[in-house]
Amino acid sequence: MAGKQVTEETQAPTKVFISYSWDSEDHKERVLALANTLRKPWGIETDIDQYVRAKPPFTPLQGWELWMEKRIEWAEFVLIVCTETYQRRFRGNEEPGIGQGSTWEGTIIRQHLYNNQLVCTKFIPVVFSSQDLKHIPIIFNGNDKYILEDEKSFGELCYRLNKKPVVTMPEVAIAKLQAPPAPKFFLPQTSQTEPPSVFLDVAEIRAQDAIKLESELEKTSVNAQTSDCTRSESLLKLEELLKTEKIKEADEQTRKLILMENQNKPLTAPEIRQLPLGLLSNIDRLWMEYSAGKFGLKVQQQMWQKIQEPEKPRFNLFAKKVEPLTESQVWNRLGCLVGWRSDDEKLLLDAKIDFSIKAPSGCFPRTRSWLHGGYGNTVKQFVVLMERVAQME
Repeated sequence: MAGKQVTEETQAPTKVFISYSWDSEDHKERVLALANTLRKPWGIETDIDQYVRAKPPFTPLQGWELWMEKRIEWAEFVLIVCTETYQRRFRGNEEPGIGQGSTWEGTIIRQHLYNNQLVCTKFIPVVFSSQDLKHIPIIFNGNDKYILEDEKSFGELCYRLNKKPVVTMPEVAIAKLQAPPAPKFFLPQTSQTEPPSVFLDVAEIRAQDAIKLESELEKTSVNAQTSDCTRSESLLKLEELLKTEKIKEADEQTRKLILMENQNKPLTAPEIRQLPLGLLSNIDRLWMEYSAGKFGLKVQQQMWQKIQEPEKPRFNLFAKKVEPLTESQVWNRLGCLVGWRSDDEKLLLDAKIDFSIKAPSGCFPRTRSWLHGGYGNTVKQFVVLMERVAQME
C-alpha cells in the first residue's frame, strides 16, 4: 500500500560492527559469543571478522584493510572491546608487524573522531570485566561505558543499540491547585494567649533514658559479674561520646562494655556465643544512630556477607571463572574496606586509623579488638561474632 508507514515490527535491525584485538583464543571466543548473542535473541545485525572466515571465500575479496573501513562506515554503532592489548595497538604503541588489524581499525576510528571534532555517539567502548575499564583509550573517557559481565549494564547496551529507552518518561501533568488564601497583612491583630513555657529538666531526661535502657536490658541474660546499673551507665557514657563525635573514646568504651561481660578478658568463640543479644542491639543502635547508618555491627555483618557472595555474570561465555574466596581472604578484604588494613593488607596501628565520622563505612566499632585471637583463631572468632550479630532482632 502506498504511503505505508514502517512499524516497529518491520523496522530494519540496527547495524553493529565489533572492533577488537586478538588477545587470545579465549578472548576471540568471548567476542564471538557477544556477536552471536546480539544477533539472537537481541535482534541486532552484528558483524565481526570471524563471520567472514566462516564461509567461502573465507577472506574479503577487497582485502582486510578496505573491508574494515567499509564495515565501520556501514555500521550505525561500533563496539570497541577494550583490553590492555587493544589500547596499546589503538595508540600505535605495538611492535611493528603485530596486531595490524586492530591498529588499522584504531586509525580509522580516530580519523572519524577527528572529522567530527569528538562529537560522535557511534563508537561505544565496552569491556568484559570491570578490571579492563582502565584500558579504555583516553579519547573515550567522556563516553558511556558498558561492562558485559554485568546483567544491568549489558541490558542497557542492548536497549541503546536497539534505539529503545531503558525508562519511560511520563508527560508533565497540568496540576490543579487551589487558589491561595487572601493576604492578612492589614487585618487587625487579635490578642493571642501565649503558650505556657516549657522547662526541660536535663537531669530528669537523663534519668528517663537510663530507666529506658535498663528496662530493655532486663530482657537479656545478665552476667554474674556485671550489674544492670553498671551496664546502663556504660551505655549512657557511650552515647555521650558518640553525641560529641569522640569516635576513638567511643570505640574504646564499646570494647570495655563488651569485655565487662567476660571479666575484662578478650573473647573466645564460646564466649562470643554467650554475649547478650540485647547488649549487642543497644551498641549497634547507638553507633547506627549517631553515624547516620555508617557504623555499627549490622553494617559490618552486611559487608561480610556481601564480600562472600560469588560474582554472578549474566553470560558465562563473557566471564572468566572466579574461585570462591576463603574465610581468610574475606577477612583481609573486609579489613581493607573498613580501614583496619592498608592496601597491601597489613594491619594499621591506631596512629594511622581515621577516628572520625569520615572513616570508611563499617570501621567502627573495631570488633577485631574484642577477640582473643591466636594463630588462625581470629577469623574463626569473627565468623562466630557475625553469626551472633545476625541473631539480633
